[in-house]
Amino acid sequence: MSTPVVLREGEAMIITVTPVSWGVLRPLVACAVVLVGIVEGAQHLGVVHHFVWWLLGLVAGPLALVTLTRIWRWRSHKVHVTSERVVVEGGVLSHQRTMIELHDVVATRVDQRVLERMTRRGFIALETAAGPIALGKFRYPGALCRLIDAERARHQRRNLPLDTVFTFDEPDVNDFEVRPERRARRWRGE
Repeated sequence: MSTPVVLREGEAMIITVTPVSWGVLRPLVACAVVLVGIVEGAQHLGVVHHFVWWLLGLVAGPLALVTLTRIWRWRSHKVHVTSERVVVEGGVLSHQRTMIELHDVVATRVDQRVLERMTRRGFIALETAAGPIALGKFRYPGALCRLIDAERARHQRRNLPLDTVFTFDEPDVNDFEVRPERRARRWRGE
């Protein structure tokens, strides 16, 4: 359904994840109920038996079309995490691909409600300097965020030279002390 991600030199694919399906269950159940109703009605009613194909085309056809388009949209949306970037791709008719460099990601955020915590699902957003980028709703969102954060930390450590020495320069105590003016001079007549 989607074209493979072209990796850069030295880049490795970590994981590819498909978000949780959204809007697929209701049309699927409605289509199944309508199909069962038409088949049962055709066995017991002669009128339905004569118009089975018309009923399937007019009633079950649109429900099946909605179900298939939502499944196609759901399966076409993917998130790839590599060692250097996060690639979000999706789209049914027009394919879109967004790439976020890991060094541009400031933080990862998971939004969950109580029911989503119980079902181990949640909405993931990447915080960048330009603003939040929504990835979507995933299963085990905490694990995916920890994976992105670990790759981010590994990527940040790589840019730091190994002979870097961190020192602490203790600030002067007087820089933080506020001393009020002495008013005693005014009383002495000076």
